[in-house]
Amino acid sequence: MIKYIAMGATSLALFAAPAQAEVKTLTEQGFSTLHAADVLAKPEDVWKRLLAPKDWWNPAHSWSGSTEGFYIDPQAGGCFCELFQEKDKDGKFVTKGSVEHMRVIFAQPAKVLRMTGGLGPFQAEAVNATLTIAMEPLKNGAGTRISFSYVVGGYMRFKTADIAPAADGMLRDQFERLIKPLGKVVGNDTAAKPAGEDGADATKPEKATDLEATVNEIEPEKTGEPEKVELDDSGSSEQPE
Repeated sequence: MIKYIAMGATSLALFAAPAQAEVKTLTEQGFSTLHAADVLAKPEDVWKRLLAPKDWWNPAHSWSGSTEGFYIDPQAGGCFCELFQEKDKDGKFVTKGSVEHMRVIFAQPAKVLRMTGGLGPFQAEAVNATLTIAMEPLKNGAGTRISFSYVVGGYMRFKTADIAPAADGMLRDQFERLIKPLGKVVGNDTAAKPAGEDGADATKPEKATDLEATVNEIEPEKTGEPEKVELDDSGSSEQPE
């Protein structure tokens, strides 16, 4: 459980800026997005929560429909992975497969976690993508500024103008779910309460963003609808040489 940090009225002004989230750059070859906020938790506590993605990642953006098999190995070469787990006849969970979401390339506890990998539909594209998660203590030592910076570039079958806002929305969702229990961020209502305090079921997968709809436009097999095949009606049965 993350420990809350008590703040006096004089310190509250440090958190007056709302969380920031936006597509920062956009070209035909790629895009970048940034999410940042000040939270009422020490960097060490932010880091601890970050390394438990099963507690904050949205199950709607998993491959298995659950985050129970999520983990991050915080060292160079380590995996941000998801295990496909099922119950056997004895009711015990067994692993039936796995998927790598990202690969750790830089890890400095309570400071920086940098990972490479195309999240979600980008995994099937010829892109390079890097997520940098940075933590910096506020000057008075009473909280932490945390940021998600995701940079994507390369060949993809999406129009970046369509996919960038969808990817940005997905990352904003993950970012807000991460910071919710860390303390109130003035100006950011999504961070004002710990998950579940607003009466919502914190374990229920939330509705997916427009990312899924965008993916289905170029990958119809994921919708269960076969692609149309043009039949040869020339009447010839001869095989080409």
